[in-house]
Amino acid sequence: MLQQKVVFTDIDGTLIDIFSGKYGETDKLISILKANNIPIILCSAKTRAEQNKIRGDIGLTDPFIVENGGAIIIPKHYFDFQLDIYQSKLKEEENYIIIQLGKSTREIRTKLIELKNKLKIEFQGVADVSIEELSKLATMPIDYAKRMSKREYGETILKIKESDIITFTTHVEEMGMKVLHGGRFFDVTIDTDKGQAVSILIDLFKKKYHNHTKFFGVGDSSNDASMLRLMDVPMLVQKPDSSWEQLEIENIED
Repeated sequence: MLQQKVVFTDIDGTLIDIFSGKYGETDKLISILKANNIPIILCSAKTRAEQNKIRGDIGLTDPFIVENGGAIIIPKHYFDFQLDIYQSKLKEEENYIIIQLGKSTREIRTKLIELKNKLKIEFQGVADVSIEELSKLATMPIDYAKRMSKREYGETILKIKESDIITFTTHVEEMGMKVLHGGRFFDVTIDTDKGQAVSILIDLFKKKYHNHTKFFGVGDSSNDASMLRLMDVPMLVQKPDSSWEQLEIENIED
């Protein structure tokens, strides 16, 4: 039996240009993978709304991982077996089964407001700004900013003094949260990272294809490390400034 290949990919800086949002040559690669029936799993800090737009643009129908592993979104009937082992985390919608791994944005925002009041550190997250201001800060059109604002499992920090980042990170972690650095901004989550969600999907794909699988992962930042460590073939993409993220991952290809 041939091995079933499965590709996990970050979005910003890998699938699309981090600043322009354009696909460049990657849409051709996506077409080749689809033509060969290779599942393409988006695994990103982006929200469900953002990823659904991208999935629609390039015609993806596979599961996807949102908000740094906050949830796994699986089209109904994609796997021909029950997901009972994850029953306590499952949520069903009309077209999807959702495995919820992260805590809610509301809970995280409550902790961040408490932290802001305690330390008197000024920072702005997505929930602190209008859609118009978010559009300017993230240099994206209004409709893109609206999708970015629909966070469910974390908060994205848009503005903070560089001198406050270490203090902010230390206290966030002391409060049981996690800071994940991405391409342009960083995210605050609870109880999740990309690796946890990827590990679950790997197990599901192994069951689907009776362990005849080979997993490929594509990323560009430290935020992708937990995903790439689980791959048979981890691949690192160069950053826009021509630098490379320094990741200690065995057999990583660049």
